[in-house]
Amino acid sequence: MPDLRALLEQRPVIGTFLKLPRPEVVAVLAQAGLDFLICDLEHSQADERDCREVILAARAEGVPVVVRVSDMDRGVINRVLEAGAAGIQLPRTRVVADSAGLRDLVSYPPAGSRSVSLAQPAARYGAVALPAYLAESNASVLAIGQFETADLTDPLDDVVKSLDVAFIGSVDLSVDAGAPGQIDAPAVRRLTERIEAAATRTGTHLGVFAATAAAARQAVAAGYRYVAVGADITLLAGAARELVSAVQEHS
Repeated sequence: MPDLRALLEQRPVIGTFLKLPRPEVVAVLAQAGLDFLICDLEHSQADERDCREVILAARAEGVPVVVRVSDMDRGVINRVLEAGAAGIQLPRTRVVADSAGLRDLVSYPPAGSRSVSLAQPAARYGAVALPAYLAESNASVLAIGQFETADLTDPLDDVVKSLDVAFIGSVDLSVDAGAPGQIDAPAVRRLTERIEAAATRTGTHLGVFAATAAAARQAVAAGYRYVAVGADITLLAGAARELVSAVQEHS
């Protein structure tokens, strides 16, 4: 299984949101060459059991899965990490308590307060010695804060510095800034630039949602390392519309 943190250090990584928790969908997306998937427990009908099955299927395909949770539920976060998730993505990150709390929940002592068990998949059911497993987990699990509200806290550096990735939820950010869907509106750009500047100062990787391949290319060119392009449902819908349009055009 590729180490997503190590990949981020080497190059930009491209993924998509997974809202259809089926092993077949996981396999298709993995075989397409995506670097990671984001199992969405915030904006999909998937539940925690679905998420664990997605992670299992993804591990078989060799593609890392990040889980976007709906909130900082210690039990859910611990269980999906034990299932083998590569990291946790927290929506509505805006204050130090959010980012520091996330780091605490994804990390074993002394870096955090995550509880320990070896009788789980990520620890290979105890096949790895406890010290080695703890070190490996703390070195690889990602803490990803999703910034999508206009009320960002100052100094923003203090919020961002606990994270591996500062992810800009561009659509929600545009809505909260009063410019729904207008990603390049002045108010949205000002917020985006504040997050970018804080991430640059703290050495935190930048992530972003990109609705299109062109937007993803632009993000990579701008220095973003963790880029989520669309979602499985939107990819399916887009391909279906193109197919219908192409057939009707030549009928």
